[in-house]
Amino acid sequence: MWFLTVMVVVTLVILWMIKWVYMWMNPRCINGKLPPGSMGLPLLGESIQFFKPESSFDIHPFIKNRVKRYGKLFKTSLVGCPVIVSTDPDISHFIFQEEGNSLELWYSDSFMRLIGQNKLTTSTGAIHKYLRNMIMDQFGPEKQKEKVLLEIEDMARTNLNIWSKQQSVEVKEAATTVH
Repeated sequence: MWFLTVMVVVTLVILWMIKWVYMWMNPRCINGKLPPGSMGLPLLGESIQFFKPESSFDIHPFIKNRVKRYGKLFKTSLVGCPVIVSTDPDISHFIFQEEGNSLELWYSDSFMRLIGQNKLTTSTGAIHKYLRNMIMDQFGPEKQKEKVLLEIEDMARTNLNIWSKQQSVEVKEAATTVH
């Protein structure tokens, strides 16, 4: 009799665990359809592959492999939280436009502890957009491009001015020295 009771309990626990793993790997979406992707192992997700060190300056192999397998929009689980990753500029633009309305940006707890609680990432909606635009105006790619182009132009003028006063210029050597 005890053996039968233990077997029933063990069977129920195994069935519950199978259901839990299935639910983890196939999360439900209340209003819509989730993109394709893998949730990885329960609790751990695909964090190990994501945080695996990579020496290349190219896109991380984790992202490359998922884009090849699932497309530019995929679901995964990182640091124990389910996330949707977008590598499509149009979708990313839509996400930033809808921020605070129908979408919510998420940052992991460890990331929040690293940068602090009262920073740009904790503000939402219009405040976040205002702060982000203000920062991008000062440090964004366009501003950096302007600064870098001005520095390159100044260096080129300085070097051309120095070279014009010389009788001859060894181009290979002169191009490697900065004045």
